[in-house]
Amino acid sequence: MKTRKRALRIVVALAVLVVAVASAHFGGALPVGTLCLACPVGFAQIAAASQSIPWHLLPGVLAVLAIVFLLGRVFCSWVCPSQLLKNVFGGHTPRGLYGRGGEACESPSAMDACVPATSDAPSRKASGCSACAKGAPSIKTQGIVLAVLLVVSFAVGFPVFCLLCPIGLVFGTLWALNRVFVLLQPGWELIVFPLMLLAELFLFKRWCAAICPLGFFFGLVEKARTKLGFGVSPQASCATCISSEGCRTCSTVCPENIDVATADAPTLEACTLCGDCLENCPTKSIKLAFGASKNAPKAPEAPVAVPASDEDLASKPE
Repeated sequence: MKTRKRALRIVVALAVLVVAVASAHFGGALPVGTLCLACPVGFAQIAAASQSIPWHLLPGVLAVLAIVFLLGRVFCSWVCPSQLLKNVFGGHTPRGLYGRGGEACESPSAMDACVPATSDAPSRKASGCSACAKGAPSIKTQGIVLAVLLVVSFAVGFPVFCLLCPIGLVFGTLWALNRVFVLLQPGWELIVFPLMLLAELFLFKRWCAAICPLGFFFGLVEKARTKLGFGVSPQASCATCISSEGCRTCSTVCPENIDVATADAPTLEACTLCGDCLENCPTKSIKLAFGASKNAPKAPEAPVAVPASDEDLASKPE
């Protein structure tokens, strides 16, 4: 698997992290802060905890949601500090140092779901398989998690998710390191924060897709742009794509296991525009396109009945 895009994502995420840390260190000289100023979850929690709307945070939140509307979940793969750690240290599921292995599509039951019951066995393995994808993140579960967090924040008067959020734990760990090496004041945070972060990212492997409440806001925006046929998404060219010959490169390298060749618009809601499918496609058939997906698999055409001729009827034995 080619990893130039992965290396570029690491560089971009590190650059954003450095700017955010510098902003926090210089006390507001830079407007980025610790990414909290643009967090929809933080905005909702602060509103619930303080029982008032923090209007000064609204511009940053709207800017993030506008970016999601245009580019999808690009924040998750290119900016999020937790995804940065996954790119560097993660295992095969989710993304590891060398990417996923695409093991989920190897089971016969998954492959059977990809083709009509009348198809023969060899064609099953050769056909593109959008059913093998993990699918869009669980927006219902994320909504439930968000609702619970808002109720608790309202009850205790504090944004509680900030104590659990992987992004917050990254900055908390950096703050703990600053206390040790700059202020010479070691604390328990240097042990607790990294352990919590490792548990969330590498033990709860579906944290980002099924638990992270930030995904609830992203999911709502994604569904809105899907209905409008708007935004940028990867699309495969039917003229050069060889998925019908058994190629599954795009789903193998994709962290969400999306088969771009057959993915419809709802399936592409899980796409984070990481770029691995573009980089690794052997025929360079995948491009970023603006507008609704054109990759949706077509239903098999029903055979057309040809009326029998008079000669056929005459020769047919009675």
